[in-house]
Amino acid sequence: MKNNIFLRILALAKPYRGRVALAMLFALIFAASSGATLAMLLPIFDDVFGAREDSVSTLSLEQAMSQSVLPRLQEFWDSVKGGSASSAVESIKTVPGAFLDGIHRSTPSQALLAVIVTIVSLIFVKNLAFFLQTFFIASVEEGMLRDLRMKVYSHLLRLDLGFFSRSRSGELTTRITADVVRIKRTVTQALITLVRQMFLLGVYFVITLWVSWKLTLVTVAVLPPSMALILLLGKSLRRKSHRSQEKMADFASFLGETITGVRVVKAFAMENFEEQRFLKSVNAHRKYEVSLRRMKALSGPLTEFLGSVAAGVILWYGGNAVIDGSGMSPGKFMVFLAAALSMMDPAKGISKTYAAIQAGLAAGERVFGIIDTMPAIVEYGSAIVPEKLSRSIRFENVSFGYNPGNPVLKNINLEIKAGDIVALVGPSGGGKSTLADMIPRFYDPDRGRILFDGIDLRKLSISELRSQLGVVTQETVLFNDTVFNNIAYGSAGISMEQVEKAAEVANALEFIKALPLGFSTVIGERGVTLSGGQRQRLAIARAVLKNPPILIFDEATSALDTRSEKLVQQAIDALVEGRTSLVIAHRLSTIKKATRVLYIDNGRIIEEGTHETLLALGGKYYKLWKMQF
Repeated sequence: MKNNIFLRILALAKPYRGRVALAMLFALIFAASSGATLAMLLPIFDDVFGAREDSVSTLSLEQAMSQSVLPRLQEFWDSVKGGSASSAVESIKTVPGAFLDGIHRSTPSQALLAVIVTIVSLIFVKNLAFFLQTFFIASVEEGMLRDLRMKVYSHLLRLDLGFFSRSRSGELTTRITADVVRIKRTVTQALITLVRQMFLLGVYFVITLWVSWKLTLVTVAVLPPSMALILLLGKSLRRKSHRSQEKMADFASFLGETITGVRVVKAFAMENFEEQRFLKSVNAHRKYEVSLRRMKALSGPLTEFLGSVAAGVILWYGGNAVIDGSGMSPGKFMVFLAAALSMMDPAKGISKTYAAIQAGLAAGERVFGIIDTMPAIVEYGSAIVPEKLSRSIRFENVSFGYNPGNPVLKNINLEIKAGDIVALVGPSGGGKSTLADMIPRFYDPDRGRILFDGIDLRKLSISELRSQLGVVTQETVLFNDTVFNNIAYGSAGISMEQVEKAAEVANALEFIKALPLGFSTVIGERGVTLSGGQRQRLAIARAVLKNPPILIFDEATSALDTRSEKLVQQAIDALVEGRTSLVIAHRLSTIKKATRVLYIDNGRIIEEGTHETLLALGGKYYKLWKMQF
């Protein structure tokens, strides 16, 4: 599972593989120039400040390089022209040694100048490579961040309503924001930081081998216990990171609920209570985050301590080798010591990088958990594009439940003929809204089927089916945008004249013109600057503009005052004229014009008929009517 997540995260960089390759190339150049800079300690101690034979230090720098380096470069060029790749590689491998030999042959002052120029040049190349590596990887990071967020967001939009009813909005928001950033960092750490540190470690290791393979074995001896500890820490870090991210999602969800329901919080004077609940939530996150950071802080020092033990052993054996004169010069020992000690920094970096990758893998599990969730509502085979409803929508033995074993609709048989206005009434929780939600395929039946002009809904194109529907609910959804854009939502290429006409039909034109900027007024999140009646009329105007043949009104007037209800009802009456309509209402005054009325209770159709027929029946509908009038 862990390897699978890691490979999926790395696959996000595939569209940017060219820039990733360039970044890795510059990471290699960075490592090589860092190692070459260390190697320049050899001529400093052996040829500039060390004891030398006069016979080999009488040449100028130019003469020494001409004798040592130029022949090797000529051999390399001849091999390239001759097409011999192996000879070219062998020739170029001798150039660094020839360069050091040239320094050795020159006078001390000339050698010092060569060393200074070389070190400055190498440091310039090293830092340029670091900049270019960052330059290329920055666009990779942000491109991947955008791609992954779009992938998650697009998938979220295509998931069924059941998924959202089971999930918390704060948790989903955290996954698409904070968790995705962690994944981005994982790719950066894995592809660049880790690679650079491994290149550095490899270069320094090659230098130590070049100087003394025996001392290198001493250095390597510390790696197995160090790596074992790093792996153990990594497992614990991943587990703690996963829990920390879950707690962050918890308090993000809690925060969203509180902000959304702040009116209720204030109305019941629950500020102190909510503060304590929030404190409990953030403290739970703090607990895991502190533990996580402490464990991260442990990995670096532990690696450095193990490295210092190795350094002490190196100093003892290497120092004695120099003192005894047993084949190791001071310059070689200093190069070895510098390379061995320099290995500690990338080793620490690898340890920290591994810890960061573990946190990213935990985030990856959460994000890919969304992507891997299959939508419950899908199109089957070749989807049929439905014509405008001409006969009926028919429910045949339809049963459905949000949870197994707990049906909300039970064996519903119903036919809604084209042009009919069908009203659904009954107690809350009886299944009215669920029945209405089956028509746009927000949910599919557990048993039975729904036919659209004789065709099973599951065989129809979902987008084409929903394009024939207009839905207005009690909880009107408006966006933090202009009045114009809210009315035109879902309708492309709409003119101002069309929007104004829709607003007029919905009894909304008068109050819109009274707004500070008219149709250009931004109405705030969820239309917070408008009254309930005004929001409903905008929603109806949106449905008018869409001009759908089928309308669904779910408690569209239940939360309005008498005047607003009257205006909204007038708009509804104008809109349903000549259309197939399903109207859900608690206020029975809104359904007098219905062709048929269905009384639904406990998932079943208890009574069915016209308004007058049901009153004459004297059953449940009659009792409900008497309660209101």
